[in-house]
Amino acid sequence: MRMGHAWLYVLFLFSSVIRGFAQVSNRANVTLTPNWPLIYKGEGVTLQCQIPGGEGTKWTYEWRRTRLNETQTSQDRRLTIGSANESDSGGYSCRGTSGDGSTDWSDVVVLTVYQLSVSPSWLSPGASVTLICEVEHPPAGIRFFWYKAVYDPSSRSYSYELLPGSSDGTDENFYIVHGLTNTAGYVCEAGNGKPKYRDPSFVWSADPRPAASLSVNPDRVQHFISDFVSLSCEGNSADWRVMRFTERGHLSDCSIWGKMTGSICTIKIYFSVSGVFWCEFGSGEFSNAVNITVHDSFFFNTILVSPVHPVTEGDPVTLSCKHKTQQFLSKVFFYHNDKLLQNDSREELKISAVSKSDEGFYKCQHSGKESPRSWMSVRATVSSPVMLIVGPVVGIVLIILIILIILLILLWRCRRSKGLWCIRSKQSEGRGQTSHTDHGVNNTGGHENSSPPHDNTNLYAPVKSSETTGNAADEARDVTYSHIELKDIDRTRRPREAEESTVYSEVKLQE
Repeated sequence: MRMGHAWLYVLFLFSSVIRGFAQVSNRANVTLTPNWPLIYKGEGVTLQCQIPGGEGTKWTYEWRRTRLNETQTSQDRRLTIGSANESDSGGYSCRGTSGDGSTDWSDVVVLTVYQLSVSPSWLSPGASVTLICEVEHPPAGIRFFWYKAVYDPSSRSYSYELLPGSSDGTDENFYIVHGLTNTAGYVCEAGNGKPKYRDPSFVWSADPRPAASLSVNPDRVQHFISDFVSLSCEGNSADWRVMRFTERGHLSDCSIWGKMTGSICTIKIYFSVSGVFWCEFGSGEFSNAVNITVHDSFFFNTILVSPVHPVTEGDPVTLSCKHKTQQFLSKVFFYHNDKLLQNDSREELKISAVSKSDEGFYKCQHSGKESPRSWMSVRATVSSPVMLIVGPVVGIVLIILIILIILLILLWRCRRSKGLWCIRSKQSEGRGQTSHTDHGVNNTGGHENSSPPHDNTNLYAPVKSSETTGNAADEARDVTYSHIELKDIDRTRRPREAEESTVYSEVKLQE
């Protein structure tokens, strides 16, 4: 009996070993939820390590990432990635280990995290923007779908509208939007063309006529934690909401991180809420967007006070430095693109008329401690195309009008002076032909003639000329002149008879 029990025990051990060997020789498998290897940045994905026939056995799971060439051990068969980013791309494999041994490594499952990038992200009105669906090593035959994000007030989320020409997807991983004039959000979908909810990527445009304007109080880019900041939407609607897009790519409205009262969002900053802020309406209207950064006074006890909105070329700008005690600092050095602007310290940096060359990053330094740097945008003064055409035309018309006015004034003065100016020009021409008879008239026989009144005209005409007898060079010539004096004629009365004029006769010219 004892020998029989021994043989039974040996047989049991042998069968257990065989069974365990058969069990651990199985290969593990990796499955994905959702079952799609292309994951949009920010989305979540769960990988499961499954061991066929391993039910009821207590396993320890090992995960190996081929990209990092490292392994990690877990008691959970699931490996969850809550918010995927580029570093999560790569190959994943797993195996199970129990007291009896380990399975073989599973086949590698390649997970690809893609995202939408926009270039440029800040652009001038009417410019074009390129949307790029960045996918590293995309699968063969993959197609790309392009969407514009439209805010839905009822669900407080975004829905998506296909962009023209992308209903069947595109072969290329880029899409160009032409003539963009306002802020807009976009999403790309690689593969199946069915977008899930996700935060879009935004393009901020300096719309010259935005539907609303966003004002910030205090009006500066940088703020301290514990500051109060109010953002006000000014436009034709009372239903504006203030939106924020953080540096990590998360989108939310004021109701999440502030208090919305009417069209004003008030923030009591308890933690970093740096990002881009703007006003938005349900129909897709946007305001101008501003960048706001929040800093912990433990790391930065000084901030730069710089305008939150772009400044226009030619406008004055003043930059200053503020301490965490809310006091403005003196003896401050200012830097532009990390270059010291002046050797002497001062309280403010004043630029009387900014130009495009003044655009860039600024920071201040006090007692050896620097503030964070902020970008100051300079907006060029762009003339309207219509004015570029109308301006020269108006100038030409004004010149023509001035010439016509001058001619009308001359004509009016000519008629006002009874035509004498016009007549004199003709008389001067006539006198030029008989100028040889005019000499010596004002001084005859030692008598000096007085000048006639200024409004009369003296006309001289030869009355009699003696005929020459003999040699004209040796004999004197008798010349008779008549002096006619013109008097004013009273236009309100009947013309008076011409008064008799003085006649000078027989004036002899002696050789």
